[in-house]
Amino acid sequence: MFYQMQEIAWEHANLLGFGYKKLKKDNQFWVLSRLHVKITRRPEWTEDFRLETWSRGTDGFYGYRDYNFVDNEGNNIIQATSSWLVLDANTKRIVRLTKFSEFPEYAESVFGENATKVKAPQSDDALQFTPVLFNEIDINQHFNTGRYLERIIDSYPFIFHEQKELAEFEVNFLKEGLPTDRLAVKKQILEDAVHLCSVVRESDGTDLIRARLLWRTR
Repeated sequence: MFYQMQEIAWEHANLLGFGYKKLKKDNQFWVLSRLHVKITRRPEWTEDFRLETWSRGTDGFYGYRDYNFVDNEGNNIIQATSSWLVLDANTKRIVRLTKFSEFPEYAESVFGENATKVKAPQSDDALQFTPVLFNEIDINQHFNTGRYLERIIDSYPFIFHEQKELAEFEVNFLKEGLPTDRLAVKKQILEDAVHLCSVVRESDGTDLIRARLLWRTR
């Protein structure tokens, strides 16, 4: 699901004139900063669905993009809103989006609000650090954003996934993961269905991402 959203965002940004190739010429690149997803249900195996996306414009700082996964009966089965930044590849500083004339006029998200800040999980549990793998690195030589989510999901035991499924999640992408990093998942259970998670870098103890997960019983 996440990779489908990532790919269609890249393709649509190219069509609008501010995609990967255009930014690369100016030594810039897009990074996903925040993501909020609500899942009514997942598509069934072999089920056809339509994935819609659109740019919601910019406030000068973030570029906003929303998504609908629509089934054959016209029902929105998954919806998401995302907030993106453009960084300078040399300085890693944020590029103000007021310099981009191609953005549409700003509009509200499918949820009526943008993705918000996620609190850091608090836990004294020992962390199990493992090295970054080759297939976890993206085209910019950074840890792929989708792989963070996979690490979090895979940190739960199989029996947990047999009993629970994700109903909603909100993620803040905070720092770049690099090929030489060793990473671990930290968890805090706020209540049975609501968990806070982060992916932590061993070398400096920094949270690279933070996530709030809402689970429901299968």
